[in-house]
Order: sequence, then C-alpha cells, then structure tokens
Amino acid sequence: MDSKRKVVVKNLDIESGEDFETTTVDLEMSDDPSASDLASGYSPDLEDEEQPVQNDADYQDIEDVPDEEAIWDGGPLAGTVKDWKKQYGDIYVTSITYDKHIVWRSLNRAEYKQIVKKMEQLVQAGQLTTAEANLWNEETISELCMLYPKFDKNNSAGFMAGLPSLIAQEVLEASGFVALEVRQL
Repeated sequence: MDSKRKVVVKNLDIESGEDFETTTVDLEMSDDPSASDLASGYSPDLEDEEQPVQNDADYQDIEDVPDEEAIWDGGPLAGTVKDWKKQYGDIYVTSITYDKHIVWRSLNRAEYKQIVKKMEQLVQAGQLTTAEANLWNEETISELCMLYPKFDKNNSAGFMAGLPSLIAQEVLEASGFVALEVRQL
C-alpha cells in the first residue's frame, strides 16, 4: 500500500495570530517498515488547497438552533441539549471519529466522592482487583456523565474499547482535576 499525501504545516505567531512560516511536507506511506515516511519541501503554491478554518461567523450557538433540529446527523436534538445545559450546566462534545461524537458533562464533588467510596468498598470486599477497579472507575464515570449516546457498563459491546477511558479522562479534566495553568509566584 504505497500512497502519497501532501500536508501544509503553518506556524502561527501566537500574539498576532498571523502566519509567519509555511512548510509543505510530502508524506509517503509504505508497507516497508524500513522506509522513511517523510520527505520535506517548501511549496507556497499549495497554500490555496487548504480547507478554510472555521471562524466565529460559522459558529452557531445552541440557543439559536431550533429545538427540533439535530445538532448533527443522527445526533441529539438541540432542545435536548438545551435541557441538559439547564440541568447540568456546561455540556461538552468529543469527536471520536469524523462521524462519531459523544456528548457529556462534568462531575460534581458529591458524585465523585460517591464513586470513590463505592470503588473502595468493592476493592476491600475483594470483588475487584486494582486493575479492575481502574476500569470500573472509568466505566462508572462514563455511565454517569455520557449523555449521548448513553453508556451502560454492563452492556458496552457496541462501544470502542478506549471510549470509557477517554471520556473519563476528559470528564475529570473538565471537573477540575487538571489545572489549566500553574505558575510559580
């Protein structure tokens, strides 16, 4: 399976948001494990082939979407998302693939403490090993916080293996378990 793909890489000036360097890279994919996959070259004429970046004018707030309209094909209705926002506050979406999206919410402290207490009881009773406790924790967080599609840890056959791990990690980050920035004073 030999194939080629051109990728345009732009470096942005953080302060101004403008491009200050553009590089075009040729990716050559090969089944040969000893082959190099990267060939570099600058080609400014390829800049026109880029997809436009979504800007604020393309963004539509969920409050402006009619309640009966799905927020993506096969996804939840805007009215349902609005209800979730009223019930839980901030609602998030994670795109697993180009056409698979997960809607979820963060945990509050009481929910987190309840999960930790239950997990500790299961481990102390010998019902879970340490590894199983980690999986149980991820699946419990996913089951509680995934709003669409609903996740059931007892019937998770239709979900990707890493989904509970990924969503649990993102839920914990959004719930304040990871600082946005830490500075020394």
